[in-house]
Amino acid sequence: MKPLSKPLQITIYQDVLCSWCYLADLRLESLKHEFGDILRWRVRPYPLRLHDKRPTEKELRGLTEEVQRAQQEPEPVAKLLSTELWQGGDAPRSSIPALAALEAARLQGPTARAYLARAMQHAALEQGVNVTRTDVIFELASRVGLDMGPFSAAYQSQNTRKLILDEHQLAASRGVRGVPTLVIAGRWMVCGLREVSEYREHILTCLGKLHTPRSGSSERMVH
Repeated sequence: MKPLSKPLQITIYQDVLCSWCYLADLRLESLKHEFGDILRWRVRPYPLRLHDKRPTEKELRGLTEEVQRAQQEPEPVAKLLSTELWQGGDAPRSSIPALAALEAARLQGPTARAYLARAMQHAALEQGVNVTRTDVIFELASRVGLDMGPFSAAYQSQNTRKLILDEHQLAASRGVRGVPTLVIAGRWMVCGLREVSEYREHILTCLGKLHTPRSGSSERMVH
């Protein structure tokens, strides 16, 4: 296969409150090492809870059942997932504050964002902590070593929240309906948690298609 003139971009839409996204992160990590510089990864927010309102009892039951299904996945960390976030009496009202924190951390580099994301996932999904609370967000940001002055300014900026809302609207217009969703080269979409082998197969297929273009550049595979 002829080398790509530039890396193949993979955009990952995710929500830090989603157990499936947490597991997808772990599965994709090995592929990041395997493919190296051939791929460029871009993580974007897609809030599952867009509006600021308390979850209904029906929603809480559904969210709890999602975690229980994720607990059945083979990764050892799946057994650590907890339903406490949705059953403990302090359930998140909206994903926006947590995702705004990750966008604010991104300004200090992708590694800073990744550290905060992992800390938030551990706290929310394993310990049942409401990571959309400002006090929790600032504690975790400080714990992972962020520069708190710039972080605080970016987190509290309305522009940060507008960015997330605009990103959600754009993603939805392109067919994203849930998370985790991978968009490969802006043309192919893979929805939901998949096995590592399946993610690899989709990436290799898309790499191959870029070297054998067909008529109609708007080709799109939705899985």
